Amino acid sequence: IYVMTHDSIGLGEDGPTHQPIEHLASFRAMPNILMLRPADGNETAGAYKVAVQHRKTPSVLALSRQKLPQLPGTSIEGVEKGGYIISDNSSGNKPDVIVIGTGSEL
Repeated sequence: IYVMTHDSIGLGEDGPTHQPIEHLASFRAMPNILMLRPADGNETAGAYKVAVQHRKTPSVLALSRQKLPQLPGTSIEGVEKGGYIISDNSSGNKPDVIVIGTGSEL
């Protein structure tokens, strides 16, 4: 399990230029690498659980430096699915846009 820290464009005094965003795409493009970028504490616990269960492949946890709030709708179990909805379209109409996000940008 590889743990990368300070992942985000909002790093405070370090500034966004010190942490490239390309490393996420690089790791996701590599075969047999499990890339996990949790959004809060629930997802971090879930990401660690998933990484421990994947013993035959390397796992990368990309963690943020900043203190992140607990988001409503996130869960340890949700991470095991690979992706899930944390905010749904309550109007019942077909959405015009679907926004997909990971990590601290949620």
